[in-house]
Amino acid sequence: MGKEQELLEAARTGNVALVEKLLSGKKGILGSGSPLPNLLSMWKGLNVNCTDSSGYTPLHHASLNGHREVVLRLLQFEASTNVADSKGCFPLHLAAWRGDVDIVRILIHHGPSHCRVNQQNHERETALHCAAQYGHSDVVSVLLQELTDPTMRNSRQETPLDLAALYGRLQVVRMLVNAHPNLMTSHTRRHTPLHLAARNGHHSTVQTLLDAGMDVNCVTENGSALHEAALFGKMDVVRLLLDSGIDTHLRDCHGRTALELLRDHPAAKSQQITLLFKIVSGTGPPNPQIIQITPFTARVVIA
Repeated sequence: MGKEQELLEAARTGNVALVEKLLSGKKGILGSGSPLPNLLSMWKGLNVNCTDSSGYTPLHHASLNGHREVVLRLLQFEASTNVADSKGCFPLHLAAWRGDVDIVRILIHHGPSHCRVNQQNHERETALHCAAQYGHSDVVSVLLQELTDPTMRNSRQETPLDLAALYGRLQVVRMLVNAHPNLMTSHTRRHTPLHLAARNGHHSTVQTLLDAGMDVNCVTENGSALHEAALFGKMDVVRLLLDSGIDTHLRDCHGRTALELLRDHPAAKSQQITLLFKIVSGTGPPNPQIIQITPFTARVVIA
């Protein structure tokens, strides 16, 4: 195993002593206090920014695996925070994805190179996208404090708020809408946070977005949030949207209302939701008494 492979493996496994041993040849140069900027480039020893077949540097490995002391040592030996792997991810992306708030802070504040918090990978995702998607609220808080731009969109046109809503990361949703209320009005024709949360049945997230002032009647090419919840069989979210006064006559890009959309899907869940629509709209059975409506059942007795 060559020295670079040893360094990469030591960083991956958290072997601080071996990292220091392998890089100690640079200590005289980096610790000398010399003002000459070319000394590092003249050093012909081990490259602290060497990469493996995935484009990972030692700093990528240490950041991904939560080895705080190794990250600190690598930065002391002038490891760069601005080297991308084969997917365009920087060490900050990996630390944010892992949810390691200590390493996120270290990468931002302790590196010899300035860590740019809005760097995007090949999917155009920032570190904030990575943290929001997995619900790492502590990391989201730090990144927002460091002026990460929450309006940036990935290659699927998703903001960090979109991802948090899609996966039901309630605390992150609350943080983002409180810090940047404008996120609820800057959406595309493809989706809104409300649509994404409704699609996946995240009742509390939908409620939070509505409480924060998001327009219940906002429409995308797929129609309203009611279209999304109804199509994917999310009974409790359908009820919440209906109780919130959503306009049931809104249409998707094909001109269909949510009720008309359900007619093309004769599954039992669709029939239950259709019945709920009719009851709420007053076009259902005469004097119905709802005994139970859950995500799985809708039992109605005709009085």
